[in-house]
Amino acid sequence: MDSKTIAKFNARTFILYRTLFRARFYYPVFTLLFLDFGLSLSQFAILNSVWALTIVLFEIPLGSLADTIGRRKIVIISAVMLNLELLVWLFAPINGGDTLFIFFLVNRILSGICEAASSGADEALVYDSLKSANLQNKWAGILEKTQRYTSLYFIFVLFIGAVIYDPNSVQSIIHFFGHQLIISQADCIKLPIFLNQIAAIFVLINAFKFKENWKKPNKSHSPFSDSLKNVFKSIDWIKRSKIVLILILIIMFSESLILQFLTLMQQYWKVINIPIFYYGIIGSGLALFASAIPSLGKFCYKNLKFKTNFLLCYISLFIAFIIISKSIPYYGIIPVILLYCSYQLIIYLNGCYIHDACEELNRATILSVQNMLSFSKYGLVSIFYSLIVSCLSNRLLESSMDQVFEITLFAFPTYFAISTLFIFFLANLYFKRNTK
Repeated sequence: MDSKTIAKFNARTFILYRTLFRARFYYPVFTLLFLDFGLSLSQFAILNSVWALTIVLFEIPLGSLADTIGRRKIVIISAVMLNLELLVWLFAPINGGDTLFIFFLVNRILSGICEAASSGADEALVYDSLKSANLQNKWAGILEKTQRYTSLYFIFVLFIGAVIYDPNSVQSIIHFFGHQLIISQADCIKLPIFLNQIAAIFVLINAFKFKENWKKPNKSHSPFSDSLKNVFKSIDWIKRSKIVLILILIIMFSESLILQFLTLMQQYWKVINIPIFYYGIIGSGLALFASAIPSLGKFCYKNLKFKTNFLLCYISLFIAFIIISKSIPYYGIIPVILLYCSYQLIIYLNGCYIHDACEELNRATILSVQNMLSFSKYGLVSIFYSLIVSCLSNRLLESSMDQVFEITLFAFPTYFAISTLFIFFLANLYFKRNTK
């Protein structure tokens, strides 16, 4: 294959790989799934912190290895880890006490390695193949298609995931085919995971399909040593790149808080009186709204300035968090739409700007540094949130879990406002010191 054929093939493979990788059948019931297995809300927060910590520990080493031994190998490792994490989950015992927690702990560690391996290597592989074919100007369009198709696939995945998790829906389907089985919640818990296991096999197949025409550095007897050197070189490069440093700060402080809320979103639906049957429908609706964001992102990227784009995103996020904290019954869905769409826009813009700024030799490492810092922050936010939950639970002994969760929502706009001001102060201070 010539470089243009490889670039186009990789682009098509990337769209399918990323779509199947990102859209998970258990997402509409993610929080409930942990709790229905027999874990507490505090254990759920701890496990999310472990997941984030694992990503932090493996993100940069795997990203740097992708720049040293090849991106395709790391993408394949990610797909293997995805299959393993789901297998562990499938065999986890429901209400298994300490054994259950160990299964989930292994699952979160494998999931963290999976995310760390995939986060920078897949994009770097595709962008570099485009660049070698002089087609890097097509990247914004590929990113647009990837996000749109992922969002459209989410519509199907979230709806099906919620339906098969609801015992009443499953029982109605079984009765329609003439069977009279009685279905309980325990019978449905693992169905979304099983469907995801099937999708994960196709993720692995697509990972092997990638073609790599990336120029590997000179052969070395110690790729791990070269990888470590590349990390320090990349960090030094980041310090001198104003736009990359700002992008890292933006993602680090905004994504961590957004992910914390999205992780707890099913509990939020419960608080604003949304029946479980509608979780998948709402998730599909969010995905439908998100499918229009890449086109908006492409317009903003081409026509608006960097500062204007992210200012609009941050204003939208702040408004969304304020309204979410009010936990308005039923209409509380509207600010979540604004939050989710703003987040998708930030991800798209970041993907465009950071690839424009990065160099080929350190692309995967820099993407890994960004993800590592973002998930470090997410881990800290998860710990902070679990402490708030524990303190409120101890003080409000008569309150239910739903009431405690509703009170904690005030922390989101407060933290977002403080962290945004901190970013502004930190960035100004750093760039003033480095321009003297």
